[in-house]
Amino acid sequence: MSIATPNLGAQASKTGDERSVGLPFILTYGLASVGFFTAVMTPVAMTLAIRVNTLDPVSKGASLGTILGLGALFALLANPIFGQLSDRTRSRFGRRKPWLVAGVVVGSLAQMVMAYTSSLIVIGIAWCVIQTAYNAMLAALVATVPDQVPEHQRGLVSALAGMSIYIALLIGSGILALTGTASNAMFLIPTAIGLISVLVFVLVIEDCPLTDAPKQAAPGLAELLGSFWVNPVKHPDFGYAWLSRFLVFFGFAVLTSYQVYYLMDHLKIAEADIGDIMFISTLITAICVVGSSFVSGSMSDRIGRRKAFVLVAALTYALGIVVIVFAKDLTMFYSGIAVTSIGFGVYMAVDQALVVDILPDRETHAARNLGVLNIANAVPQSIAPAVAPFLLAIGNAGGQNYGVLYAAAAISAFLGALAIAPVRGVR
Repeated sequence: MSIATPNLGAQASKTGDERSVGLPFILTYGLASVGFFTAVMTPVAMTLAIRVNTLDPVSKGASLGTILGLGALFALLANPIFGQLSDRTRSRFGRRKPWLVAGVVVGSLAQMVMAYTSSLIVIGIAWCVIQTAYNAMLAALVATVPDQVPEHQRGLVSALAGMSIYIALLIGSGILALTGTASNAMFLIPTAIGLISVLVFVLVIEDCPLTDAPKQAAPGLAELLGSFWVNPVKHPDFGYAWLSRFLVFFGFAVLTSYQVYYLMDHLKIAEADIGDIMFISTLITAICVVGSSFVSGSMSDRIGRRKAFVLVAALTYALGIVVIVFAKDLTMFYSGIAVTSIGFGVYMAVDQALVVDILPDRETHAARNLGVLNIANAVPQSIAPAVAPFLLAIGNAGGQNYGVLYAAAAISAFLGALAIAPVRGVR
C-alpha cells in the first residue's frame, strides 16, 4: 500500500450525491458501528472499571482515570492522522478498506492482551494500542458516509451511527450480566463482535481504488500536524459544531466513565449486582435511543432542518443529567438515564448529519476533517477522568461528591446546546 493524492474523491462524492445507497450498505454500516462501539465502549463504561477495582480497590478512581485519559490522548492523535492517511491511500482495495481491516485486527489483538493480564501497566499500554488502532479504523468508517451517502439519506445513516453507541452498551451489559465480573469473556466477546461486524462491512462495501492516481511522498511532519486543525475563522460553522460536540461529549464521558462507581458509592449497589443494574440501565437507554434516533433522523431528512433538533437534544441530555444528580434510588436513576438517552439519541442522529452537510473540503479531505471533529469526542474522554477526582473531592473528603461531578456534566451539555445556535450553513 502506498500514499497518493486523492484525485478520485470528488468523483466518489459526486456518485454518492446522484444515487441513493442500498440496503446492504445501510445495514452493514449500522452493524459495523454497533460492533465497533461494543468493542470500545464496553471497557470504557463497564469492564475496565470492574477490572481496575479488582486490581487496585484503594486507588481505583485515579487508576481508571489515568488509563482512560492516556487512551483518549492516543485516540485524539490517531483519528485525524489516520484519517489523512486514509484520504491519501492508493490501493487496489480502495482508500478505506485497508485501514478498516488493519485497525480492527490490531485492536482485537490488543484487547486479548488486556483480557489476560493482571498488571495495571500492561492494561494501560494495551488500552493505548486499542484506542490507536480502533480510531484508525473509525476514521475510515465514518468517511464512508460523505464518500457514498447522499444528503437526503445522511440523517438516517447518521441515526444508525448515533443509536449504535447505546445498542452497543446494551450488548455489553448483557454480556457482563451473562459472564459475570470475574471472567475474561467480558472482554473477549465484545472484541469478537467488533471484529466480525467490521469485516462483514468490508466485504460488502464498494471502495473506489485510486490505482491511477499520481504517486506522492508520504505527508511530512507539518502536513501531519495540519491533520489536527480546521481553521474556525475560515470555517466558522465547523468550529461551532466542533465546540458543541466537545461540550456535549464531556457530559457523556463523565456519565459513562463513572457510572459504575456512582452506583457503587452513591447508591450503594453491591459489585455483584452491577451487571444486572447496568443491563437494565442500558436496556432503557437502547430503547430510548433507537426510538428517538429513528424518529429525529427521518424527520430531519424530511423537513430539511438540523439545528433545532441538535439544540433541543443537547438541552434534553443536560436535563437528564440533572435528574441523575438528585437521584436517591434506582427508580430516579433510571428516569434520568431515560431522559439523557432520548436527548443523546436525537443529538447523535442529527448532529452527525449536520456536520457532514457543512464539512469543509468534503471531496478531498473527508476523513481528515471528520478526524478533527472526532477530536471533540476524544479530548473529553481524556479531560473528564483528569478533572473528575477534583470535582468528586469538592466538599467530600472521601472523593465521592457525584452531585458536583454530574452537575458539571449537565452545565457542559447545556453550553453545548447553545454553541450550535450560531451555525449558518444549515437550517
